[in-house]
Amino acid sequence: MKNLGISAFCNVNTFVKIARIPVVTVMIVFFFTSLSYAKRLTISIDAPVSLYFNPVVNLAVAEAAELLRKSFPSARVFHNNHSSQIKIKLPDVASNRDYCVPGPSVRPYLCTSVPDASYRWVSVNSGGAITLKLEVVSPEGVAAGLYGLLQEKLGFRFYHSRNSIIPTFHAWPLPDQFTFSGTPRFEKRGFHLHSQHPIELTEQLCNPLYPNAFADVKNYIDWLARNGQNTFQFFLLREVDRKTWPEHARRIVDYAHSRGIRCGIQISLSMIQQQAFQAITLLRLYPSYQQQVDDTLAWLFQAPWDYVSLDVTLGEHLPFLDKLFPDVQMHIEQQVEKRYCARLMYATHVIGSNNGGKVRRPKLPNSGIMIHTVMCYSASEAKAPVYGNENQCFMLEAAQVESKRRETWYWPESSYWVGFDSSVPLFLLPYLDARWSDIETMAQIGVSGHLTFTSGWEWGYWLIDWSIARWSWTLKDNGRERTTSPLSRLAELIGDRELQQLMGKALALQNSYLKDRELLRFMSALTPFSELPHPFDKPFQPEPKFRYKWLLNDATPTEAAEAVKQPLADLEMYSERMGELMDHMDKMIERLRSTGHFPETEISILEELERGLRVTALRAGHRALTLRAILATRDEQTGKSDHSRSSELLSRAGLVRQQAQVIVHRQEELYRFPVEQIARRRTSLTAYPFGYLYSASNLCFWEREEEQVRHERFDALFMNLWDMRRTLGLGSLFLK
Repeated sequence: MKNLGISAFCNVNTFVKIARIPVVTVMIVFFFTSLSYAKRLTISIDAPVSLYFNPVVNLAVAEAAELLRKSFPSARVFHNNHSSQIKIKLPDVASNRDYCVPGPSVRPYLCTSVPDASYRWVSVNSGGAITLKLEVVSPEGVAAGLYGLLQEKLGFRFYHSRNSIIPTFHAWPLPDQFTFSGTPRFEKRGFHLHSQHPIELTEQLCNPLYPNAFADVKNYIDWLARNGQNTFQFFLLREVDRKTWPEHARRIVDYAHSRGIRCGIQISLSMIQQQAFQAITLLRLYPSYQQQVDDTLAWLFQAPWDYVSLDVTLGEHLPFLDKLFPDVQMHIEQQVEKRYCARLMYATHVIGSNNGGKVRRPKLPNSGIMIHTVMCYSASEAKAPVYGNENQCFMLEAAQVESKRRETWYWPESSYWVGFDSSVPLFLLPYLDARWSDIETMAQIGVSGHLTFTSGWEWGYWLIDWSIARWSWTLKDNGRERTTSPLSRLAELIGDRELQQLMGKALALQNSYLKDRELLRFMSALTPFSELPHPFDKPFQPEPKFRYKWLLNDATPTEAAEAVKQPLADLEMYSERMGELMDHMDKMIERLRSTGHFPETEISILEELERGLRVTALRAGHRALTLRAILATRDEQTGKSDHSRSSELLSRAGLVRQQAQVIVHRQEELYRFPVEQIARRRTSLTAYPFGYLYSASNLCFWEREEEQVRHERFDALFMNLWDMRRTLGLGSLFLK
């Protein structure tokens, strides 16, 4: 037994059975077992020990190694193993902490510097081993290069902070020889989480006692790092706990810095609406405004913020405070720069501007500016009916001017919420079109930063954010630049060419009907201000050019028929055509599932997007029915018909709503954060006593429109969803 070398592993009976096997057979088995073991793939991440002392590199290398182990389940992944078949060699750039992008040094103004994260991989085969050598000049480049290799070459997909696609390989899938490089299109690239809205991370950012608060924020910061982002910001809320929050904030900033990400916080000068954090209390004259500012900044900078963004409006459609209190704004800008060595970024808005000259600017030349645009409209398109504007081209003009004289970031939206997109719910693919177009435009202008304003990720809006993050890099394979398009990142998730073409048709259909024919005026829900009497009926979202009350009571029969003729035809045609597309998509998804070869994760994503597009089609049909019910009610008032017609139309609208409700319930089962947090009534630090998808959960906007017709009421108080007291926040004029 000792001679056979197996006595330690077998009992006597087992050995007797083995002894009956011919010796040649045993030798063959052991030979092929040994051969198989010898051929087992080995991968090594090789780096100088000094490099691991940098937290940006250390965290990235550790995660990359773990991801490779998951992706290559039969391989062994090492660190600094020189005999491995695949060697991923990282350079020693630990001492290059001060190396920054060349851009700021040639600008005619002060621009905050960030490390150059550009990278280049060179793969060669030498002596039977494949070596992938990384060329970078900073630790941030090492991290970006590792994640770029995983996502852009090996097919990992870091599309959501709580979901990733990890491919499975049994052999090294890349060619022996290639070059691959990534270069940021913007020096600063990242996201502003609009925590004034009750979105996924609002409570976690502002309340350290919220369950899993830091862990959830940490996961999101990890997502930013995996996607090559280096800037993160959120809006601070008024009711944060002044004692416990600074330590929480410091922990968030410290972790972000360890991942190579700069952190900013947005505050207001004295905004009263939506629970915005205020630097001063407007009607509290003691202590002085200057002292209030000093106290606020001293409290705020208990965490080492890199940026402070300042909003100087009293509220949307309310006066700007920069003209009333220019000295106070000047003092904030000076203190942030001189005393705290951070950058003041001035937040702009599209409200009430007719040309670039009406875009407010900061007071100091060293203060930066964030050029804002809203909803799914680009900065360059001729038709963008938002906040009473014809378009947003004046913001593009401001970006062109400001980028030549101060640090300028483009600050567009990937979702808007309120009553426009996910809250309805609508899944609007034109966000992809607009954001892709704007990235091309802003890169050509030379703005130094791209900070995306995001208000939630469900109903497909994670796709917008993920696409933007990926578009913020220029990628080259063997020196040839990769082309992108509005749907290029989605195409990476759905490899089926026919499905890709179908999604292209869906985008074209939405652009044609929702934007060009302006159906978004009807499909988005009216905001409370839209239904207030003049002069309080201020515009926010795209809305009809007439009031529904006018359509019911005041318009002549000819005026009423003419006002809704084209919208009705377009709504019904869009609903029909998108519904047909989604029927086709359903069949294609089932075909892919039946083959058994298409990953279930990708199928689940396809079904998620299909539900979003289908509920948008149903919304168009529902809105057409309620408009027709208004016309029928008019006829009933004048005796032209009995009440059965409007009742029939409203009943049909109710059935459509029930169809949509089934889709909503199915979608809720897949939400990445708890339904109770993001889609139900709850207490909140925001002005809203519910999660951001609460209105979608019960389709309250749809039902309200039915009941408005049924009860002939079109005022802001009817079936009101909003807590107007907290939203307006008038008490904050007196009290913090």
